[in-house]
Amino acid sequence: MKIAMLGAKAVPAIGGIAHYVEELGARLADRGHEVTVYCRPHFLQDGSGPYRGMRRVVTRGLRGKHLDAATHSFTAALHALKEDFDILHIHGSAPGSLAPLLRRKRQARVVVTVHGLDWQGGKWGRWASRTMYLAARVGARSADGLTAVSEVVRDQYQQLVGVTPVFIPTGVHLAEPVAAQELTTLGVEAGRYIFCAARLVKEKGVHYLVEAFADLDTDLKLVIAGDCPYEDSYVQRLRAQASDRIIFAGYVTGRLLAELYSNAYVYVQPSEMEGLPIAVLEAMSYGRYVLASDIPANREALGPCGGTFKSRDVNALRTELAALLRQPEIIQAEFDRVRAYIRAERNWDLTADRFETLYQTLATGDQVATSRRSTAGGGKSDDTRNHNG
Repeated sequence: MKIAMLGAKAVPAIGGIAHYVEELGARLADRGHEVTVYCRPHFLQDGSGPYRGMRRVVTRGLRGKHLDAATHSFTAALHALKEDFDILHIHGSAPGSLAPLLRRKRQARVVVTVHGLDWQGGKWGRWASRTMYLAARVGARSADGLTAVSEVVRDQYQQLVGVTPVFIPTGVHLAEPVAAQELTTLGVEAGRYIFCAARLVKEKGVHYLVEAFADLDTDLKLVIAGDCPYEDSYVQRLRAQASDRIIFAGYVTGRLLAELYSNAYVYVQPSEMEGLPIAVLEAMSYGRYVLASDIPANREALGPCGGTFKSRDVNALRTELAALLRQPEIIQAEFDRVRAYIRAERNWDLTADRFETLYQTLATGDQVATSRRSTAGGGKSDDTRNHNG
């Protein structure tokens, strides 16, 4: 089967959608499918050759935070229409607005995966948010198959857009922790830092973590891995708080990123909003204790593990961190429990299984896998567990 992936920055690249496309696409390629990923040139770090069995095609768009994703998705769609694909898989609700255009390729089926409520992102103004919301409705009602990365996103989409996506659980690779080798380049030691990996945008809540940590009585350091392609006043304010204690590591990949996850005392996810936080699952895959804001998406990712604090509450975050610093036994006890949860419930191979079945169903025409007619994946979640550690 020939599958095209649209909507990601590139593979590999920082960000939840790019990571999702990389892991899903690589597994589909391993199973013998021909997978093409459309990439933006300025996010490619290693050229445009094959990567993990996937073909990478570069198309260009207009640079700028309001135009980059939309124009690149459009040029990618135009290129895809000329290719012989069986499945055109769009990632993101706003790029999903291209579904009507892509459905002009009658022999292909269009799948849209919703990763979050894109129009609610803090970087968008009122006009842009409204446009993205309308785009999401177009994609939801035009796709042959609509899926969501989490139960939270599925339920929110049903409520706000009026269409219920099929929930396909997001996987994560069960990682083997690695010893500290490159950490010294950041001036930190194994077990002596708090870690967060996030884009430097307001909805990721990094400013809450920086403020909470600044007044924390500890000799541990804070390492924040992540960047933002567009420098703005928010990013400038964050970086102005860098010090010997607070380290902004920038965009980190490979061995160093694995070391940061493996050797952190605790991982913190202070988001205001998420679709499904891939970084939380990554941290858990390394056996880390995760402390996250208590938004529904974070609670869903945590399952029975980790702890939460009241979202947007700096004092609550500081209090929970201080308690964890006093109780290292809680951190130590988490390793086996969290990895057992990841192994059983968050498996990329199972995610690939579900998508492969969906693709085959659509390609053969046995039934229409549009979520306007199906609520596969279950009803609303009734999870009200308290994850506070």
